[in-house]
Amino acid sequence: APGYYDVVKNPMDFSKITEKIENGEYDDDGSKAVSSLYEDFLLVFDNCDLYNDEEGEVVEEAARLLGLLPETYSTVCKSFVKKRKYT
Repeated sequence: APGYYDVVKNPMDFSKITEKIENGEYDDDGSKAVSSLYEDFLLVFDNCDLYNDEEGEVVEEAARLLGLLPETYSTVCKSFVKKRKYT
C-alpha cells in the first residue's frame, strides 16, 4: 500500500503472525509467549486504524473483528494450557 511504511513504524499482519506461529516463536516462554501473540494481534488492528481512514470500511471491519478477539483469545489460551498439561 502506498506510503504504508511511512505511516506505520512497527508493521504486523496476519501472515507475519502465522509465520511466527509456524516458526515456534510463540512457543518458548509460556504465558509471555501467549501475551506476545495477543500484542501482535492488537498491533495489526492499531496499524489498520493508523493507516486507514477512520470512517472507512476497512477500519469498520477491523473494529468488528477486534470485538471477537477477547473470546477467541480466551479459547486459544485454554487450548494452549490443556496442550501443555498433556505434553
